[in-house]
Amino acid sequence: MDIRLHNLSVVFRDRNGAAVPVLDIPSLTIAAGQQVCLVGGSGSGKTTLLNTVAGIVLPTAGQVLFDDTDVAAFSEARRDHFRAQHVGYVFQTFNLLQGLTALENVSLPAHFAGGSQAATKERARSLLERVGLSHRMDARPGTMSVGEQQRVAIARAVINQPTVVLADEPTANLDVKNSDEVLGLLKEAASEAQSILMLVTHEPRVQAHFEDVRPLQEVSQ
Repeated sequence: MDIRLHNLSVVFRDRNGAAVPVLDIPSLTIAAGQQVCLVGGSGSGKTTLLNTVAGIVLPTAGQVLFDDTDVAAFSEARRDHFRAQHVGYVFQTFNLLQGLTALENVSLPAHFAGGSQAATKERARSLLERVGLSHRMDARPGTMSVGEQQRVAIARAVINQPTVVLADEPTANLDVKNSDEVLGLLKEAASEAQSILMLVTHEPRVQAHFEDVRPLQEVSQ
């Protein structure tokens, strides 16, 4: 499944009601299985772009197409269901639920997508083992290191073998060693699931891990 953005624009309103353009992308296509690093500074619209692809933010104009399906035209409930089935998201701040264990956090998207409880638990265990957290399955986020939490977030993002994995500055809170390990895990997991990987960053050392690097400023022209 390809992703195509067509005449996409996102405009927010400031506290005085004035229009604030955030994104203006005439055309962007990312093919199935492709791994793309989109680069931009603070305020360039990186997070808004990912949120729009995920259906969390609706475009002011234009289309977000998964093949020929315009996700932006869906109702909120249908977008939520589509996102649960097709989108894995690695948030910059992890967004792990503090009251749940690592295993429960990873399992959650599969439950929302309607997966069986037994199969979901087994896949969640397997993914946590893959990211080196077999000994931390019952740990809660508050007891885990930043690097461990990011690994949980990656496992959670790919449990449904999504069409697209979105990663928002996934190494921003990590040291160089953990950053390299996390990027390797993320790329490997997306490759195994044959998922599109869209990663946004401002860090040159992250860009070095990708063959396809696109400045967001050029995409938005």
